[in-house]
Amino acid sequence: MWKKISMIAMTTVMVGTLAACGDDDANNSNTSTGTNTTEQTTDSNNNSDTKAVDLNNKDFALSYTEAIELFKNKHPKTDITSVELSQELGKYVYTIDGVDDSNEFEMKFDADSKAILQDNNEKLDNEDANGQERANEKLDLTGIKTPQEAMTAALKQQSGTVNEWSIDRELNQTYFNVKVMNGTQEYEVKLDAKTLDVLSTEKDD
Repeated sequence: MWKKISMIAMTTVMVGTLAACGDDDANNSNTSTGTNTTEQTTDSNNNSDTKAVDLNNKDFALSYTEAIELFKNKHPKTDITSVELSQELGKYVYTIDGVDDSNEFEMKFDADSKAILQDNNEKLDNEDANGQERANEKLDLTGIKTPQEAMTAALKQQSGTVNEWSIDRELNQTYFNVKVMNGTQEYEVKLDAKTLDVLSTEKDD
């Protein structure tokens, strides 16, 4: 009698154990499937953020001169020290840097929506204050060529697609820096902002 009861009890325990194992396997399978889906979604998003960009001949709702004007309206006592158009987090963004006697400023604008994305300022170090930074970094924007003309000239020097451009200053010379992608290789073409003479062409490592 006890043997029969023992056998029935053991059988019941074994069946319960197998059922629990089956549930665990099903849960593990579901968890694994969810993780893979998340990874695939993440990979897809990453790929969409790294699509090739070609700024040449691309029109925006906000021009670079309008972005500069917006900056100057917000910070009227500043001089412009840098202008850049690049892609950030899937958006085309103008970054305008400027300086006055005490502070340096940076504003970012969405080139498509014209929205202000960022407006930061920082106090200058003592060695850069009282006009020193202004004298060293101020851009001469009078009579310069347009970014479109600079990109066209850069592509004659180096074939590819333009993914970024900027206006900067070095050794009292205001120049365009145009970044050109050719396959997986990036080149930087520097051109005089007023004459579009090629100053240098460098391949990034």
